[in-house]
Amino acid sequence: MNERIHTLERRQLLRWIGRTAAGFAGWSLLGGCSEQGEAVEPAMDGPTAACAPTSSDVLGPYYRAGAPSRMTIAAATEPGERLRLEGVVVGEDCAPLSGVLLDVWQADKDGAYYEPNAGEPFRLRGKLATAGDGTWQLDTIRPGNYRLGAGSWRPAHIHFTVSHPSFRTLTTQIYFESDPFLPPNDGCTACDSDDPARIVRLKQGSSATRGELKIALARV
Repeated sequence: MNERIHTLERRQLLRWIGRTAAGFAGWSLLGGCSEQGEAVEPAMDGPTAACAPTSSDVLGPYYRAGAPSRMTIAAATEPGERLRLEGVVVGEDCAPLSGVLLDVWQADKDGAYYEPNAGEPFRLRGKLATAGDGTWQLDTIRPGNYRLGAGSWRPAHIHFTVSHPSFRTLTTQIYFESDPFLPPNDGCTACDSDDPARIVRLKQGSSATRGELKIALARV
């Protein structure tokens, strides 16, 4: 039964791969409704289909190479709200891309980052690859906000470096809707946390909070 439900969820996710650039504008979810609440049907694939490349964001000081390959980067004992992110990586023609490598790292629920050999190796860090249909799934916990200085905070975020031999490597961050430290309250003036395409809307699932995201890469 759970396998059947997961298959249906993946099918719903893939319905949005063929959407045109106009249809993708302003969306961070890969499915949903229009602003008027009406169901939105995906556009058919065609020669004019286009997906604007996902915008970049600062690397930050906490990236460390060598994270292990795994879809679950938060151990079962990791404190915090469980979070499942699902998405798809596409090219500028909106075609799904298989074999894309996503290198992911984040803070814990209190906003603290961990070095690779501090306690659990590569805590809250990992690498995963897209499947043949371009989809990916990440199981983790919702990161916390952290202070940059007196009265200056960062919105909760997860870092991604997304790479494929035929496409430009993307370094970016994703954020979460309704975070009180999104712009104009983000203490990082060099960060682009006001990009609506990278602000994920979360919904409560049976075992974890869930979010969906499309990432589009630019060809080299």
